Amino acid sequence: MTVVETAYGKLRGAEIADGVLAWRGIPYAAPPVGELRLRPPAAPRPWTGVRDALAYGNRSLQPQEPGAPQAPLPPTDEDCLYLNVTAPAGAAGRPVLAWIHGGGFEFGHGPDQAEDGTAFARSHGLVVVTFNYRLGALGFLDVPGEHPTGALGLHDQVAALRWVRENIAAFGGDPEQVTVYGLSAGGKSVTNLLASPLARGLFARAAESSGGDHVKSPGQARDLTARYFRALGAPPERIRAVPAADILAAQLAVAASPASTWVWRPSVDGAALTVAPLAAIADGAGARVPLLLQTCSRETALYQLMDPRAAAQAGRVLAGYFGEQRAAAMLAGYAAAHPDLDQDTLRGVTVMTDERYVIRTERLADAHAAHAPVWRSRYDGPYTGVTEDEDPEFARYAHLLHGAHGSDAGGIWQGGEGASAALHAAWGAFATAGDPGWPAYKAGDRGAMIFAAAGPRTATDPFADARATWAGLDWQPGPWWPIDGVS
Repeated sequence: MTVVETAYGKLRGAEIADGVLAWRGIPYAAPPVGELRLRPPAAPRPWTGVRDALAYGNRSLQPQEPGAPQAPLPPTDEDCLYLNVTAPAGAAGRPVLAWIHGGGFEFGHGPDQAEDGTAFARSHGLVVVTFNYRLGALGFLDVPGEHPTGALGLHDQVAALRWVRENIAAFGGDPEQVTVYGLSAGGKSVTNLLASPLARGLFARAAESSGGDHVKSPGQARDLTARYFRALGAPPERIRAVPAADILAAQLAVAASPASTWVWRPSVDGAALTVAPLAAIADGAGARVPLLLQTCSRETALYQLMDPRAAAQAGRVLAGYFGEQRAAAMLAGYAAAHPDLDQDTLRGVTVMTDERYVIRTERLADAHAAHAPVWRSRYDGPYTGVTEDEDPEFARYAHLLHGAHGSDAGGIWQGGEGASAALHAAWGAFATAGDPGWPAYKAGDRGAMIFAAAGPRTATDPFADARATWAGLDWQPGPWWPIDGVS
């Protein structure tokens, strides 16, 4: 049956492939417009009759992503809080995989990389949920006088998971077997959800690709707010009166891509997050939730490809954190540890990979492993999900993207051959049985699975050098590119 009944009304879906059904553009919250702009999500409005759920809902208001296709993406709009469900025909009590898209808390929408979820519905009988959440200023601006503020995109994610818990049984899913999985900003969102008191009990398992820990400090929030309202040319009390186009224009005036990378992120708002995420997780906030953590071997090669100045920021960034002397010692250590990387550019990519992803993920693994099983992995293989036949232009730079940020996503979601098949099988096993198929992470050996083109293999502590380099250091990540007035 393609007509299902939710707590808010009936929905008509469609068969999108043989034996696979989908419902799209389902409102999981009221449109966050007018008086609801920059406020926590409200419950969706019920409807009468049968509502068609055949097209994806609007994307969150966002800039045009560099290199992104112009079509057939849904339009962007403030009215964006929609989700999508894909399920095997006749499903009942099946495990659920809820996906949180990436995009730096600035770009993207629910189906990014996951597409329609058909592959997992067929291979593992999973019910797949994807959803949008508010991005950029609308999702993560701290507005003076408002509470809560600075993490409304995270509140949206909680609301979507709450909708899943209340309604997914109607689509054949088991609300007690929800795995939440995200990549990049989506992976960092999974960390935040593990730490959030609002998300407790909404998912049974969690997985991240290229995630870790990334929130604003109070000082960073104040700096960003001041810069934003200067660009907007209106005081905070007028924030709901200005046109949506002005909201986005001010965001772009603060920073445009690629410099805007890592500018927009949640604050500890006292509601969705009450303390820094790693501190909450170390205290057991995500107790009993199995966690799968993957990073890629050359994460930030993608950013270097986007902007040749990216890797050159490494020395300045490290000096800003730790001073010139310590930065020079760290860079010398990287040169000694990676003699094969005889170019400063490649060393900068390695430094940025460790600082942005590997070390934050290692610390998350240690914090969570005291309270629940953790599995650690690394992806070393080719960029998955794009072939040279499908995109001949891709052939020009495909060799630069082995182990790059996001290179694992296509394999995880779509499967295929070689490394892609191994990734898809591991994530499917984790979402259905809570174990991806290799020994769990232990503080003694810190074992991990390495997914490479030659095949998967286990390794003992493959991140030891990076962890030793950053041991005892603490820092508050900021933007990688310099932006005046934003720390």
